[in-house]
Amino acid sequence: MKKRIPASKFLLAALAKIGEATVDFNHLVSAVSSHYGRAYGKGGHTYVVELKRRQYEQDIKAKLRQLKINHYITAEKIGKRFLITLTKKGQATTIVQRLRSAKIMAKGWYTVVIFDIPVSQSWARKQFRQLLKEGGFFLLQQSVWASNGNVYTVVVDFVKQAKLDKWVNVYRATDFLYLPKRSNGPK
Repeated sequence: MKKRIPASKFLLAALAKIGEATVDFNHLVSAVSSHYGRAYGKGGHTYVVELKRRQYEQDIKAKLRQLKINHYITAEKIGKRFLITLTKKGQATTIVQRLRSAKIMAKGWYTVVIFDIPVSQSWARKQFRQLLKEGGFFLLQQSVWASNGNVYTVVVDFVKQAKLDKWVNVYRATDFLYLPKRSNGPK
């Protein structure tokens, strides 16, 4: 039957294996608890910091690679620097995320979007409706959408950027004769 080694003896053994004369206890605890104990033993705190920095860089590169594969961004190398830009798909996803994560307005307040995009621009009309739907807006009536999220500036910025301002108007409103049951907020 094995005897349990007391924690103090285990800690002494770990310190002896590390081989450093003085050890910053906070660094040791964080290294051991974050699975960098061996690395701490090899090179101390600075080595662990360097490993964490490299891991962070690898994670960022992997995420950027995934965004590029899914066509959310484009990246081009200019000299020693990279120029990363959002694609149309990336911009739309970002706007939808901003719409969904917006704070709820005070009770009874809504952001209302009214639009009359011509048939000649049917693709833009369809895409705008889809954006509103995915962003948590609900349909009040044909081409009139509302949300109780505080998204006025997000929608206005998008409308101006997409050059839809001739056909789209955005309001903050409180008094409605009738609100559908879905008016309790974004998804």
